[in-house]
Amino acid sequence: MAKMPECCEVCGQKYELEPSFYYGSMYVSYAFSVAIFVAVFIISKLFLGLDIWTTLAILGVVLLVVSPWVFRLSRATWINLFVKFDPQVQKKR
Repeated sequence: MAKMPECCEVCGQKYELEPSFYYGSMYVSYAFSVAIFVAVFIISKLFLGLDIWTTLAILGVVLLVVSPWVFRLSRATWINLFVKFDPQVQKKR
């Protein structure tokens, strides 16, 4: 799941800027997980009126299912904080 290309196919940007660069993405992942947790809790508990144990079971399943997506999204968000996208840059071939 953590495997990714060494650099971008279009611009040649190296993805691993330094060793252990993506450790900071854990904080971004935590923020995304909390946002998903709150959204699912509000929907299942307040709007659907489910009991607390059913709500917790749904939360567990949802967080388990979306964890690979959150993992990749947090890494993409983390690198975008440090590397700005420039659509004019093309890889020199």
